[in-house]
Amino acid sequence: MRAPVVAWFYALLAMTMAWIAPGGAHGAERRATVFYTGGVHGAIEPCGCTSDPLGDVARMTGVVRRAAAAARKAGSGVLLVDAGNLLYPVDDVSPRRREAADLRAAFLAGEFQKLPFGGSALGDADLSGGIAQVRPPRLAANVEAAGAPFLTGSYVTEIGGIKIGLLGVTDADVARRAGLRATDPAPAAKREADRLRAQGAEIVIVLAALERPAARQIARAAAVDFVILGRNVGDGLPRADRVGDAYVVAAATELQRIGRLDIVLRDPSPTAAPTARRTVADAGGGEAVSLRRNEIERTLKDVDADLTRWAKSGGGGIDAAFVASKRRERDELAAEQQRLAQAKWAPPATGDYFANQLIPLQRALPRDAGIAAAMRRLDAAVGRANLKQAQPPPRADAGRATFAGVTSCASCHKAQVAFWKTTVHAHAWKTLVDGGKTGHDDCVSCHVTGYGEIGGSSLGFTRNLEAVQCETCHGPGSLHVKADGLEDPPAVQLATPESTCTTCHNQKHSDTFRYDAYLRDILGPGHGEGARKKLGVGPTGRELRQAAKAKAKAAGAALVRGM
Repeated sequence: MRAPVVAWFYALLAMTMAWIAPGGAHGAERRATVFYTGGVHGAIEPCGCTSDPLGDVARMTGVVRRAAAAARKAGSGVLLVDAGNLLYPVDDVSPRRREAADLRAAFLAGEFQKLPFGGSALGDADLSGGIAQVRPPRLAANVEAAGAPFLTGSYVTEIGGIKIGLLGVTDADVARRAGLRATDPAPAAKREADRLRAQGAEIVIVLAALERPAARQIARAAAVDFVILGRNVGDGLPRADRVGDAYVVAAATELQRIGRLDIVLRDPSPTAAPTARRTVADAGGGEAVSLRRNEIERTLKDVDADLTRWAKSGGGGIDAAFVASKRRERDELAAEQQRLAQAKWAPPATGDYFANQLIPLQRALPRDAGIAAAMRRLDAAVGRANLKQAQPPPRADAGRATFAGVTSCASCHKAQVAFWKTTVHAHAWKTLVDGGKTGHDDCVSCHVTGYGEIGGSSLGFTRNLEAVQCETCHGPGSLHVKADGLEDPPAVQLATPESTCTTCHNQKHSDTFRYDAYLRDILGPGHGEGARKKLGVGPTGRELRQAAKAKAKAAGAALVRGM
């Protein structure tokens, strides 16, 4: 089982060595690798319940440190930067969650600074804890230093022999709402970029905690090479977005995919002006080839559908020249598809270039052991902070059903409970115990019974209701137990609607969920055996999950081959 993971790791290491190998057929080259993040929003690690959870500071740290070690051996260099919104979630943090959020924010800031960290922009979420909580030092060229002790100035640093200028900008309205004095980011970025160029910067990078249109404006107007987006980044930008002579790039939110820019500068000709701005071409890379293949496949499918529809209609009302142009387009796409099928990425023969890629932080990537241990300690601290704020669940009025717990069910339903014990629902709480998450309400809520419900459970008040028990599906059963199951009408529900399941089995936490398939896992001898037979032959939830995990592992290997 470990072989594909090991192969994945060594393939990634081989790619890193290939990128940083100096010289070769192109003569003297200087190389720098810039990893970038944005919109992390206090995410330390993802929910581990999906088939291929993306994220994890320990995996990001492992990627950056291995690349840095390889670069040192080759005389190259590595830098990590963040484009803002690093510390806190998108939504306002409630007083009850404040201490836990501050612990996560401090952890992220500290661990980023232990890496070859170049700086971070200032996002609105970074100000959630107040100015005093902003860390690490921030680059914000359009914010005045007065009242902003966290600010640091734009600067030029040398990475792998390349002089890189770094500056940051933030949304002026966001800064003003926090009581800071701020100006329009675009003119400030233009001014700072010119100043960094005058100091010898060959490459200028802007960390922009802005919306994409504002980031594109800076890319168009300022003498910069890259603008890294840090606000509303979503799934990131798999390909660099060219705007004028610059490129806008973005990593994915919550560390799901970190960005990697590999920049290669070749010695200029002896006649080149020493202060002339260099033109850095987008060399794509294996990932770009794969993306283009996918684009062509989708476009061909659409064009073929149009041509078929027009042929069936007899061409009535459709311009013949237009149809002919579509056929030519199809032929050209098919020819490009054939070329790309055999394509192997190679750098440009001449000139400076870069390759941009998003690295999904999948389970296949090794974790940094030291950070993983620190995360376990953080989990414990966050759990303690949460439990200090814990409140009992709402009390039920007299005569209202409450949650009795599986032990009460077992007195009459021995066969059903025996079958339940064979399901993953019965082990849901143990998953949290093993993972150190019993004090994390965002995890506990889906691993206990009756969470947040009247007469149910809540964080710190889960006794006898740990795991996903009978009453999660059938409703609170105290009145049913009291009446020995003879009440009329029944106080519990026999059939469970899909909406009950999707409270937790949603895309964020259970990406392979299908109602009928998952029912096949929890119905059987002694527990809905007749309903199980009615479902008939078909995939089970376990099978869907195993297939998704295998697909994710194969996708990781394919990603490496295409890079």
